Amino acid sequence: MAFAFPPAAWANQDLELYHGTTLKAANAIASQGIALPLCSSLTDFGKGFYTTTLQRQAITWAYTRAAIVGGKPAYLSYRVNRDALSGLETLFFVRGSFDADDYWSLVFHCRSGNPGHRSAGPLPFYDVVVGPVAAFWQQRLAIQDVDQVSFHTQIGIDLLSESIKGGPVIC
Repeated sequence: MAFAFPPAAWANQDLELYHGTTLKAANAIASQGIALPLCSSLTDFGKGFYTTTLQRQAITWAYTRAAIVGGKPAYLSYRVNRDALSGLETLFFVRGSFDADDYWSLVFHCRSGNPGHRSAGPLPFYDVVVGPVAAFWQQRLAIQDVDQVSFHTQIGIDLLSESIKGGPVIC
């Protein structure tokens, strides 16, 4: 069977992730590292450092952040080893449709200011949470074809920090 656009051969390629922010924040992250205590709590998956597999989404987040706090929009790139990532405690959500109760129950939990997302284990957070991006969480509306990969523990942050590709890219 012939394919119009065959993909590259599977080689367990590294996962490309992007983080959109301001140039000032991107420079601080690139030089000093990710400061988990500075991360916002009232987000889809709780306090954590958020990335996406979509460069265009990171650029959108960068422009949004720059409009709120001022400054130039910029993004950072990461190349994460999938085998290393698979060793972390991870929670995945595939669907963000209206009836995806498991996803929406976590989003409502976190966006309402409740801490943590684990009911058992030594830490209150999973290392990494992956899923759709909520657009209007109170109406259960997610952004179609957009994802987020969030890091919530120091173990997750360390893996991501080791994976940075370079300095900030100005949008």
